[in-house]
Amino acid sequence: MSIFTARRILLALVALTPAFSGLMAQEKLPEVRLEQGHFTRKGKPFIPVGAHWVPAKAGMHWPVQWDPKDIEADFAKMKELGYNLVRIDMLWAWFEPNPGDYNPEAFRQLDFLVSMGHKYQIYIHPCLFVGGEVGEAYWDVPWRHGRNPHSNPDMLRFQTEHAKALGQRYANETCIIAWDLTDEPPFWIVGGQTTDAAAINWTRLVAWGLRQGGAKQPIVVGTSGQETGRGPFRSDNLVQDVDFFSVHPFTIYKQDLFPDPMLSERSTYGAAFEIALSSGAGKPAMIHEMGGSTAQYAPERVALYDRANLYSGFAAGSIGVNLWCYTDAAPALWRQVPYLRTPQETAWGMVTWDRQDKPLAKAFRAFSKVMGQLDLTGMKPEADAGVLVPYEWAKPHGDFSRLGLAGSNTPTYVSVEDGDAMPDQQNAGKGSGENTALMGSLLTSFILGRRAGFAVDFPREYGNWNTRPLILLPAPLTSTGATFLSHVHTAFYVQAADYVKNGGHLYASVSSDAAFPNGEELFGARLVDAHQVSDITLKIVKPLGTLKVGDTLRFQASGGGPSQWGSLLQVAGGEVIAEDQDGHPALVAHSFGKGKTLLCAYPLETYLGTRPSAFEKPSDADGLYQAIRAWGGVKPLFWTNHPSVEATALKGQGRGYVVLVNHSAQKQKIHLASSLSLKSLRRIGPNGPEVLKLAGSGCELEVDAYDGIVIEWNS
Repeated sequence: MSIFTARRILLALVALTPAFSGLMAQEKLPEVRLEQGHFTRKGKPFIPVGAHWVPAKAGMHWPVQWDPKDIEADFAKMKELGYNLVRIDMLWAWFEPNPGDYNPEAFRQLDFLVSMGHKYQIYIHPCLFVGGEVGEAYWDVPWRHGRNPHSNPDMLRFQTEHAKALGQRYANETCIIAWDLTDEPPFWIVGGQTTDAAAINWTRLVAWGLRQGGAKQPIVVGTSGQETGRGPFRSDNLVQDVDFFSVHPFTIYKQDLFPDPMLSERSTYGAAFEIALSSGAGKPAMIHEMGGSTAQYAPERVALYDRANLYSGFAAGSIGVNLWCYTDAAPALWRQVPYLRTPQETAWGMVTWDRQDKPLAKAFRAFSKVMGQLDLTGMKPEADAGVLVPYEWAKPHGDFSRLGLAGSNTPTYVSVEDGDAMPDQQNAGKGSGENTALMGSLLTSFILGRRAGFAVDFPREYGNWNTRPLILLPAPLTSTGATFLSHVHTAFYVQAADYVKNGGHLYASVSSDAAFPNGEELFGARLVDAHQVSDITLKIVKPLGTLKVGDTLRFQASGGGPSQWGSLLQVAGGEVIAEDQDGHPALVAHSFGKGKTLLCAYPLETYLGTRPSAFEKPSDADGLYQAIRAWGGVKPLFWTNHPSVEATALKGQGRGYVVLVNHSAQKQKIHLASSLSLKSLRRIGPNGPEVLKLAGSGCELEVDAYDGIVIEWNS
């Protein structure tokens, strides 16, 4: 008998002992699946929460400055913070120093990290290739030789084989919760060169490589700003090849959409907005990175910002949370790139470099304890209204499948706007101004809906949007922009007429660049001409929902050209609800079949989308959207009496949760109301549930500034 055979027999005998078997059962993490829009574990929904791990002392050089003792101390601290998930980087050059030549030491290190995951009950979320990570750094392979990893045939083959090798080795590893194909493409060395087709092909090939290797875990691509910026890795392009989506809602870096301080009402909706926008493509989404640097912002404010976004993002449907990042960088790293050039990157951590809690640690620990008590079986957020995402915005560049050109006898159609007329014509950046206007308007409608007490989601133009009782079409969705990205197709208005005839409610706002062919029939009014004004007053002349005769709503235009101007309307069968400062129709209501429409002559959402700190105080837009809610017959399950405190319901069979989030800087005493016949309410706190006293169809309670509360309800 060889010594190796003897050792195997000894280990088998030891494994049969109750003590050893119990230890193994305790340490082995169960498999996590993605089912019915949730991660599940042992057949029940599971909410992964954690952060990205870059060690404090070694930084991104941790594979070559390997310190198992320090790494285990990090895992112990992460466990104490409430983590059940950690995202890690797998540097391509370390795993594959030469094409097809894999480094066995890299796999031994990953095996060690997996063992730490089992020991501390923290799932590992590996991120392949990396590319860009930590500030302006790009972590390249020395043998790339200028080849584009998203489109070069050799590089695509190498990456596919790389993924296959990982899939083969870790196909059945339950500690790996999901594979992240890479972090924040296309922000690699080749940023700006990646087309829609290249992003789709790259994702499809690398995901195929993992599956060919046998990997069973879910797949995602860790994207940042691809939805709001209409990048090639946006969710609509990836939907066929990944299992879930991710968002990195860094609002501080998106001043075109968030022209506000970090801690502001609009910015604390950043995560929820991106989750709703991304998941509208048809799969669930997860907060993958988020946060702020305490080298740039006060630690207490970073904690409040993250806390509000965590709860609001969860309410919008986020299936998990992975913050950026676990720890600050040690001072020794400040002397070398990337930290040398990017001082803000030194202090993004939940803890200091020597593992001392920062304010965010306390907030995150409490959030983790609340999430751990929830049973989301059969539950999901339900939208009361939909804002359409145009097909032209969502579709892959150059796709003509819905342009009405079916049939072999169709004459050749060449589109100079779609970039297909010239081989290899780049579409990057084209229509960026239109995209910014569209995103600002969608974000504004999303926030105004929440402030008015109803939940908004983002169905695609050719999706199943007609199941919603209310559809919002804020400008520029009604425009006729030259690159087509920001408005619906002409054929939409035919579908809209059927939707309204069958009982739907449609609200639309327009600017002077709007166009629709059936205005008299659908809206009871037609477009006449542009109306150039900067100070707008809407005087209510007939009641609408909560608005009564004599009420006035005031707005200020943002300046600029036709997309900012109002439109003169000629009423043709509709009813004037409000007149503007010049006596022209400003709001026109119209009954059509079983449903109704409401047309606004000014692009109010566009104005608010560009105004700094537009939501720090109650605005007249709140009154309009509250009236739209009542006019549209929207009956949310829960709502509050304060616009800054959103209430979002997750509904199951006779039970569910309502998530309250205070987006304001003051503690708010609110009344939570419900349209349900409630039997009980329980607040789920970090230390367990607390029964709340019912007051009619709701309850009275206080919500701290930028805080979230989860309440379990039974009806």
